[in-house]
Amino acid sequence: MVTISVTKIRSTPLKNLAQMGMDLKVSMTGELFIGDQPLTPAELQTLISNFTSTKALASSGGKLAKPAYTAATKALKDGIVLFAPYIDEIAKGDIVILALTPLPTTERKDFASLILAGALAVGMISKKGMTGQFFVDCKSYGPKVGYFAIICEGGVMPLGVTLSRTGQLKIPAGCTMNIFTSSTSMKRKKFSNLTPGVAYYVYYVLTYGADTVGFMGTPLEVICSN
Repeated sequence: MVTISVTKIRSTPLKNLAQMGMDLKVSMTGELFIGDQPLTPAELQTLISNFTSTKALASSGGKLAKPAYTAATKALKDGIVLFAPYIDEIAKGDIVILALTPLPTTERKDFASLILAGALAVGMISKKGMTGQFFVDCKSYGPKVGYFAIICEGGVMPLGVTLSRTGQLKIPAGCTMNIFTSSTSMKRKKFSNLTPGVAYYVYYVLTYGADTVGFMGTPLEVICSN
């Protein structure tokens, strides 16, 4: 049975450790992860903050700052490891559930297969920007996974608009709605030069590599900044 790999967590490169902790904190807000968790979001954030602050001091403060950094590194890794049995108990080897977290497993996740099988982006959020602008983001699905975004102005995607598994967006003749896309692979998207005060419906699509394109899920409604 596939489980979270404690060995891989402990061998995580230090440059990736804080981001793993942040992604874990976000993923633990998912509806599947219920009951008492090993650490509260605040406790996990404290470990992350201690790690990042002591890392910065160690970079500039020399040997005197190194013991605190070493201790903070161990504390953060130990804290993340606490989530392994908690997640394993919920997932029971289900790779789709395991893929909802950023933690490495005992088996390499086949993200392309998961996406083609119907995996969707989750945890979409929005943030206001300048006039005619907004930002959107979602939870991390996994390493090397890309994020394609489509927004529809004034309403949900009209019937007949389709996205092929090769990434081709088809808009039928007669469609009068404005539809925009962001083809960058980054999770965080910025949309500008939009109509202030108008509702936009944001669809995230998971991708993997050059030839794996997922599905449009439930859109996020965002009111564009005035």
